[in-house]
Amino acid sequence: MYSLICALAAAAVSFALVANLTRPAYAFLPAFAILAGVYWLLARRHSKAVEELMVELQREIQQRRIPNAIKMLVGAYPHAKWVFLLRGQIDGQIGTLYFIDKDFEAALPLLEQAWVKHWPAKGMLASYWFWHHKPDKALEILDKTISANKKEAMLYGLKAFMQVKLKDADGARASLVAGKEQCPSAVPISENLRRLQNGEKLRMSDFGEQWWQFHLEKPSMNQAMKMAGTTGKPKGGKKAMYR
Repeated sequence: MYSLICALAAAAVSFALVANLTRPAYAFLPAFAILAGVYWLLARRHSKAVEELMVELQREIQQRRIPNAIKMLVGAYPHAKWVFLLRGQIDGQIGTLYFIDKDFEAALPLLEQAWVKHWPAKGMLASYWFWHHKPDKALEILDKTISANKKEAMLYGLKAFMQVKLKDADGARASLVAGKEQCPSAVPISENLRRLQNGEKLRMSDFGEQWWQFHLEKPSMNQAMKMAGTTGKPKGGKKAMYR
């Protein structure tokens, strides 16, 4: 990372100057301060630039201009050379946009490279493999993602949904119980746990519009029109890839 390289170079110069004027032992503290300060300033500068980009990005997404949003994110890649873990976050964001736009093959490598803390990307990756009849791989991805994002209720819902499809009602209940422990105020978790305990079907629409982005179910006509922001013909129309 360029920020670290620049910080190390500045720290080395600082160490040499101070050590040349006094004892080398006295040079470590100012060199460390220079190292931390230069890295923070450079990393913050590039992180701030990406944060500002995200504001404009949200407008593009809200207007359904997904290709424009992807181009904007690709333009942010140079900033990732200056900040640790930023590349994985950008990859994850681009991957989710491709996935939402149903360009699954373009999304796959980016979702795989995404940072594990980018939980929507990893949830979509798990959904992809679930469609392709690799449930063990999907659940493994979800377990790793849940471990890194224990307070994200949607992940427990995703896992429970897959387990119900696999006829593992006990496993689904256990997933929702774990979700309720970590997210006690999450109504969709509590309500779906109650439904399972009463022998009823899950209602994943309780999780809101974000649920449909995983393409595990097809929204109703009213739900699709609401997401499209129109009273006319809904956008999309492809069936869910795994029923």
